[in-house]
Amino acid sequence: MFKLYIIILPPVISLLALAEYPTFILIFISIFIAICFYIYERAKENQAITIKNTNLKKDKEWSQNTLIKNSLYFAKNTQPIMVLDRKYIIISSNEASHKFLGYNPDGKNISLVLRSPEIDNAIDKLNSINIFTSVDFTVFSVVQKYLTAQLFYQVINSNPTIIITLSDNTNQYITDRLKTNFVSNVSHELRTPLASILGFLETIEGPAKNDETKKKEFYQIIRGEAERMQRLVNDLLSLTKVEESEFRPPSEKIDIIQCLESAIDVTKVIAEKKNIIIKKKFDNQNNMYIKGNQDQVIEVFENLLDNAITYSIKGKTIKVSVDSDGHYAIVTFKDQGIGITGEELVKITQRFYRCKGSIKFKKHSSGLGLSIVKHILNRHEGKLEVSSELGVGSEFRTFLPLI
Repeated sequence: MFKLYIIILPPVISLLALAEYPTFILIFISIFIAICFYIYERAKENQAITIKNTNLKKDKEWSQNTLIKNSLYFAKNTQPIMVLDRKYIIISSNEASHKFLGYNPDGKNISLVLRSPEIDNAIDKLNSINIFTSVDFTVFSVVQKYLTAQLFYQVINSNPTIIITLSDNTNQYITDRLKTNFVSNVSHELRTPLASILGFLETIEGPAKNDETKKKEFYQIIRGEAERMQRLVNDLLSLTKVEESEFRPPSEKIDIIQCLESAIDVTKVIAEKKNIIIKKKFDNQNNMYIKGNQDQVIEVFENLLDNAITYSIKGKTIKVSVDSDGHYAIVTFKDQGIGITGEELVKITQRFYRCKGSIKFKKHSSGLGLSIVKHILNRHEGKLEVSSELGVGSEFRTFLPLI
């Protein structure tokens, strides 16, 4: 800038001198021009310093705000981690969070992302004194998940920041619940057949000790009760196994038609004994694939076919069809059985529930078949729909997502 002053000043003074301006005016103008250049130079320097300081401040903020985000703990952690600002907006989240939620939550309010009053209350209580808290909460997606959130309070650039780490305890919760339920169910459901067996054994050893006819009759009853307990235990084990895997979505590619054909082959013998015809309507269907566990999908179809055969009158027809709505493979089982009342329809997938009119068709059913069906469909992100008319028949429809 000094060079520019030297270049500009001589021509200006020369022109003013030729115009015969007094000397003191020439000196004044020279000083004035020098002052203007000085002020301009200082302003420019101050502006450069301000810009530099601003950039340094931004760099500092960027460094501090991304220190956690760029750390290996944040980036490589298999647990979801989210960082919130003072308005509870998620300013950064790791890859595990994206997988857990199914999308990138950055820029969204945590209340809209997790929808948990427990989390909201825990955040409200966090401050510079209470810098850590842990809270258990539940979220609902396809299935219910049980989570623990650890919340940390931290100040970054004078701004309150909250770091949330999520732990999925669903498997542990389900395992503990299954153990409790299994013991409870077994002790409750086995009590009746065991009491019956003990009662008949006491009778055989006492009043019927010398009555061979009665002893033979009672032995048959004891055998029947023992077989009933065996079926019950097998069904309980099957249900427990299904519930344990319910929160682990299957990944195997399977063919719906193939699974259905396998189920029909297994139940065909039972149907022939009752002179029941299984009428198929899916011969022209091809390449209907889903992500699933083949054995479990076959078990669903076997249970529904077995129910249809069991509660149908001899000589009737069961229609099995496969259709698609573009998103789901829809497998329908329509029987001409005893039907189900509207009041009972809402209960049929409950454990051990049996409709009033079903006893005469199948005396020793465990009442677990449709409960198993429900849990398998839950694991496959599917659903079961049932419609029925008493004395006319029932229609069971399974929906399984296509791939």
